[in-house]
Amino acid sequence: MPETIARRVKLDALTLVAAGHTRAHVAGLMHISKRTITHAKRKQRLYGDIEGGKKKSGKRAKFTPEIINVPLFFMFTD
Repeated sequence: MPETIARRVKLDALTLVAAGHTRAHVAGLMHISKRTITHAKRKQRLYGDIEGGKKKSGKRAKFTPEIINVPLFFMFTD
């Protein structure tokens, strides 16, 4: 299984690329692939986060936010 790259490393790589360094230079400097930088940049552009777009795991919620936040139409009085 491939080793995961720390979020901080990806953010630093994108900062260097934004500062004008090439992806190849940054990849060699930080010991990551050019593809990792490309994917992080694309995810940041699409989702606003370098690790965005991941599918949620686990059980689905039984109640949606719309069901939970239903306004109360009845006023109970004694």
